[in-house]
Amino acid sequence: MRLFVWRREVIQPAFDSDIEAAVAEQRAFLERDPENPRAHFALGTLSHFRGETDAAVALFLRAIELDPAYAAPHVSLGHIYAVERRYDEAWKHAREAERLGDRSLVEQLERYPSVK
Repeated sequence: MRLFVWRREVIQPAFDSDIEAAVAEQRAFLERDPENPRAHFALGTLSHFRGETDAAVALFLRAIELDPAYAAPHVSLGHIYAVERRYDEAWKHAREAERLGDRSLVEQLERYPSVK
């Protein structure tokens, strides 16, 4: 799924207070294609929006399992772990995302000396 389509069809409805419809759509998509790492990531993102952190973590981990070269779930996991003050785990995912080409989480974590 292309990024702009994903934003328009998955994330934007969530911002438009239609998160339940977006979740239902992603679940239906996963029923049709259960091995799609981007669908797991999208549902994980929506779950995180809903405050379902444990579900989000499980979905992000599954996305990584399905596509070890997919940086986005590492970034999302790192954010969750940083908020939970699980800094070693946050850094682990930040470094892996960086290795995969996404330095955004490393740059964010470096701004806070207490996170090291």
